[in-house]
Amino acid sequence: MNTLAALEQYNTLCDEISDYMHEENAHLRASGVDEEMLVTKKRHMIGKLEGALEFLRLSGPVKSAEHAASCEVRKKVLGKILKLLLLSRESEQLLLKNNVRAVPRAEVPQPTPKKVISAYKAQKTEIRMSGTSQAEGSWSVW
Repeated sequence: MNTLAALEQYNTLCDEISDYMHEENAHLRASGVDEEMLVTKKRHMIGKLEGALEFLRLSGPVKSAEHAASCEVRKKVLGKILKLLLLSRESEQLLLKNNVRAVPRAEVPQPTPKKVISAYKAQKTEIRMSGTSQAEGSWSVW
Protein backbone atom coordinates (compact mmCIF):
# COMPACT_ATOMS: atom_id res chain seq x y z
CA MET A 1 0.00 0.00 0.00
CA ASN A 2 1.40 3.41 -0.86
CA THR A 3 1.47 6.35 1.51
CA LEU A 4 -1.26 8.34 -0.22
CA ALA A 5 -3.68 5.41 0.01
CA ALA A 6 -2.80 4.94 3.70
CA LEU A 7 -3.45 8.66 4.32
CA GLU A 8 -6.80 8.44 2.52
CA GLN A 9 -7.73 5.42 4.63
CA TYR A 10 -6.74 7.34 7.77
CA ASN A 11 -8.82 10.32 6.61
CA THR A 12 -11.86 8.04 6.18
CA LEU A 13 -11.26 6.58 9.63
CA CYS A 14 -11.15 10.10 11.09
CA ASP A 15 -14.62 10.68 9.62
CA GLU A 16 -15.88 7.48 11.28
CA ILE A 17 -14.35 8.51 14.60
CA SER A 18 -15.91 11.95 14.26
CA ASP A 19 -19.36 10.42 13.72
CA TYR A 20 -18.88 8.18 16.74
CA MET A 21 -17.65 11.01 18.95
CA HIS A 22 -20.59 13.22 17.99
CA GLU A 23 -22.92 10.34 18.83
CA GLU A 24 -21.17 9.82 22.17
CA ASN A 25 -21.27 13.54 22.98
CA ALA A 26 -25.00 13.76 22.18
CA HIS A 27 -25.62 10.72 24.38
CA LEU A 28 -23.64 12.24 27.25
CA ARG A 29 -25.58 15.49 26.93
CA ALA A 30 -28.90 13.64 27.00
CA SER A 31 -28.39 10.99 29.67
CA GLY A 32 -25.01 11.75 31.21
CA VAL A 33 -24.00 8.09 31.36
CA ASP A 34 -21.34 6.35 29.29
CA GLU A 35 -23.11 3.09 28.44
CA GLU A 36 -21.39 -0.23 27.76
CA MET A 37 -22.45 -0.12 24.10
CA LEU A 38 -20.52 3.11 23.57
CA VAL A 39 -17.49 1.77 25.42
CA THR A 40 -17.47 -1.36 23.25
CA LYS A 41 -17.74 0.71 20.10
CA LYS A 42 -14.91 2.96 21.35
CA ARG A 43 -12.66 -0.07 21.84
CA HIS A 44 -13.46 -1.19 18.30
CA MET A 45 -12.57 2.28 16.95
CA ILE A 46 -9.26 2.21 18.84
CA GLY A 47 -8.42 -1.11 17.22
CA LYS A 48 -9.16 0.32 13.77
CA LEU A 49 -7.07 3.39 14.56
CA GLU A 50 -4.10 1.27 15.60
CA GLY A 51 -4.38 -0.68 12.33
CA ALA A 52 -4.47 2.52 10.27
CA LEU A 53 -1.45 3.91 12.09
CA GLU A 54 0.44 0.68 11.42
CA PHE A 55 -0.38 1.02 7.67
CA LEU A 56 0.99 4.56 7.75
CA ARG A 57 4.21 3.38 9.41
CA LEU A 58 4.69 0.57 6.91
CA SER A 59 3.88 2.63 3.82
CA GLY A 60 7.11 4.61 4.01
CA PRO A 61 7.87 8.09 2.75
CA VAL A 62 5.71 9.95 0.24
CA LYS A 63 6.75 9.74 -3.39
CA SER A 64 7.61 13.07 -4.97
CA ALA A 65 4.77 12.76 -7.53
CA GLU A 66 2.23 12.37 -4.70
CA HIS A 67 3.65 15.09 -2.45
CA ALA A 68 1.05 17.80 -3.23
CA ALA A 69 -1.89 15.41 -2.85
CA SER A 70 -0.53 13.99 0.42
CA CYS A 71 -0.07 17.52 1.81
CA GLU A 72 -3.76 18.26 1.20
CA VAL A 73 -4.85 15.02 2.86
CA ARG A 74 -2.55 15.66 5.83
CA LYS A 75 -4.02 19.17 6.28
CA LYS A 76 -7.55 17.71 6.26
CA VAL A 77 -6.58 15.02 8.76
CA LEU A 78 -4.88 17.53 11.05
CA GLY A 79 -7.96 19.77 11.04
CA LYS A 80 -10.19 16.79 11.87
CA ILE A 81 -7.90 15.66 14.67
CA LEU A 82 -7.95 19.13 16.25
CA LYS A 83 -11.76 19.20 16.12
CA LEU A 84 -11.89 15.71 17.63
CA LEU A 85 -9.62 16.79 20.48
CA LEU A 86 -11.98 19.64 21.34
CA LEU A 87 -14.99 17.34 21.16
CA SER A 88 -13.18 14.78 23.31
CA ARG A 89 -12.44 17.42 25.92
CA GLU A 90 -16.09 18.48 26.01
CA SER A 91 -17.19 14.84 26.42
CA GLU A 92 -14.67 14.37 29.21
CA GLN A 93 -16.03 17.43 31.01
CA LEU A 94 -19.58 16.09 30.64
CA LEU A 95 -18.53 12.75 32.10
CA LEU A 96 -16.82 14.43 35.03
CA LYS A 97 -19.74 16.77 35.66
CA ASN A 98 -22.26 13.95 35.59
CA ASN A 99 -20.15 11.68 37.80
CA VAL A 100 -19.69 14.40 40.40
CA ARG A 101 -23.46 14.83 40.65
CA ALA A 102 -23.98 11.09 41.06
CA VAL A 103 -21.67 10.77 44.09
CA PRO A 104 -23.60 11.39 47.30
CA ARG A 105 -22.06 13.89 49.66
CA ALA A 106 -20.79 12.55 52.95
CA GLU A 107 -22.29 14.21 55.99
CA VAL A 108 -19.81 16.03 58.18
CA PRO A 109 -20.48 15.20 61.83
CA GLN A 110 -21.29 18.21 63.98
CA PRO A 111 -18.95 18.64 66.97
CA THR A 112 -20.60 18.11 70.32
CA PRO A 113 -19.64 20.11 73.40
CA LYS A 114 -17.97 17.02 74.92
CA LYS A 115 -15.75 16.59 71.84
CA VAL A 116 -14.73 20.26 71.92
CA ILE A 117 -13.87 20.08 75.63
CA SER A 118 -11.83 16.90 75.18
CA ALA A 119 -9.94 18.45 72.24
CA TYR A 120 -9.00 21.49 74.36
CA LYS A 121 -7.94 19.27 77.27
CA ALA A 122 -5.75 17.19 74.94
CA GLN A 123 -4.12 20.35 73.59
CA LYS A 124 -3.43 21.69 77.10
CA THR A 125 -1.83 18.38 78.05
CA GLU A 126 0.46 18.46 75.00
CA ILE A 127 1.59 22.02 75.79
CA ARG A 128 2.36 21.17 79.43
CA MET A 129 4.34 18.09 78.41
CA SER A 130 6.42 19.99 75.87
CA GLY A 131 7.62 22.41 78.58
CA THR A 132 6.68 25.62 76.79
CA SER A 133 3.83 27.89 77.62
CA GLN A 134 1.17 28.69 75.08
CA ALA A 135 2.57 32.20 74.70
CA GLU A 136 6.07 30.89 74.02
CA GLY A 137 4.76 28.45 71.46
CA SER A 138 2.99 31.18 69.52
CA TRP A 139 6.07 33.38 69.03
CA SER A 140 7.61 33.27 65.61
CA VAL A 141 11.28 33.58 64.84
CA TRP A 142 12.20 37.02 63.56
